[in-house]
Amino acid sequence: MDARRHRRLRAAPSALAAAVLLSCCLPSAALAHTDRDDAVLGRSMAELGISEELQPSIDASHAALMDEEGTLWYGRAAGERAQIASLTKIMTAIVAAEHLDAGDRIVVTPEAAAVGESSAGLAAGDEMSFGDALKAVLTASGNDAASAVAQAAGAVILGGRGQDGGAAAREAAFVEAMNAKAAELGMDGTCFANPHGLDFDAYAQGQYSCARDVAVMLRCAMGNDLVRSSIGHARTTIAVSRGGGTVAVELANTDTMIEGYPGTCAAKTGYTLAAGPCVATALNRGDGHEYYAVVLGSSSKPQRFADSEALYDWVLAHRDELQAAAQPADASAGPAAPPASAEATYQLVSAPHSVRAEIGGVQAAWPVVAEVAHADWTDRTVAATVLDPNATATVPREGGRLEQEAALDAVTGHVAPGDVVGRLAFRRDGAVVWEADLVAAEDVPAPTWWEAAGIAVERFLGGFAGLPGTARSELLNLGAMEVS
Repeated sequence: MDARRHRRLRAAPSALAAAVLLSCCLPSAALAHTDRDDAVLGRSMAELGISEELQPSIDASHAALMDEEGTLWYGRAAGERAQIASLTKIMTAIVAAEHLDAGDRIVVTPEAAAVGESSAGLAAGDEMSFGDALKAVLTASGNDAASAVAQAAGAVILGGRGQDGGAAAREAAFVEAMNAKAAELGMDGTCFANPHGLDFDAYAQGQYSCARDVAVMLRCAMGNDLVRSSIGHARTTIAVSRGGGTVAVELANTDTMIEGYPGTCAAKTGYTLAAGPCVATALNRGDGHEYYAVVLGSSSKPQRFADSEALYDWVLAHRDELQAAAQPADASAGPAAPPASAEATYQLVSAPHSVRAEIGGVQAAWPVVAEVAHADWTDRTVAATVLDPNATATVPREGGRLEQEAALDAVTGHVAPGDVVGRLAFRRDGAVVWEADLVAAEDVPAPTWWEAAGIAVERFLGGFAGLPGTARSELLNLGAMEVS
């Protein structure tokens, strides 16, 4: 929560209990407040001399209001880093729609079905059209659907490179495309790490965004007909092929504005402990304007909708006054643009998932940057990480791309967390910029003698069918991502 919203309680215990009871009974809008540091059209309320009566009263730590032209009408800490939880799925929908058609078939993999938390009720082996899968992503906020869609689109992305891979590699390729799209849209304050937005335990992967970037993302999404038609449902039904038949899966949105606030044409909600209640909505009342409101870090789930409605009420009532107040006396004058930095800093480690392990005495969720085949087994890999998952490199902007390369060892015997299983390096114009050992992030035992005997027979028989004798090694790291 933003420090500006902290309040010190000095009440006696009985008074505090009464206050808590009253807070449960009062409207959620009672928590809202104005802030002179909030910005209108890029300038603070205080700078513009806008009276408190003309300021929107909202509760959120971070908020943004943008229109169809990309004009940022309002911002509260709009460029500051925040977690956005399931609002991430808006970018998942955008990127997937660039690689898949509405009629393409989506199959839910075991990995997608096992993501957990918010679910569309899908099971491994379920199959549906991409159009229906998008509704499961955006209406029910299904993490299972988001991963399934990401893996299907990721397969197309890898196929376009002449590559293939398992669920993890496909999802990694998709997340890379999410970040590429964010860069294309100018979302400089955003880094995606997975397609669903979970941000804790194994999914605490250094992802972040900001209210302004989410507004940019929603504006882009509303320009895609397929995504636009999938994000405005309060409830809907999709057809899923399951167990040889077709079942109807009911989907419901946790939003209250689509049916409760006139003109709402899109709504995507989100919540994690790190993000707090958040929501991104779109409003179109047929007056030639469309608005996109983003509320992050609200104090309650109902309050996020109250804040969104307050922002829409504010701009609809005062648009002309605000525009006049923000107009400089000399429209041609303005501060000179700051010179561009001659250097850029890149985050080097960003992986689609993490595993908890103790390495070198440190218990943490380690990003899995590679899966290294274990040569003694036919179907086992070793999750590999680096000891400095927050590594960055600062290089001159002039020059080639930062290219990553990995040398993966032929791993045999018992592997313990911390054992070296390869090496990861980043090069630029042929010169090494950064390199580090890849170390095991899990314990993988060697096969027993009877397991080894069975593996030998399996390899002998598999050889006649052309089956591989070991699992496939895969580099999962998403590559270098500019952070400043």
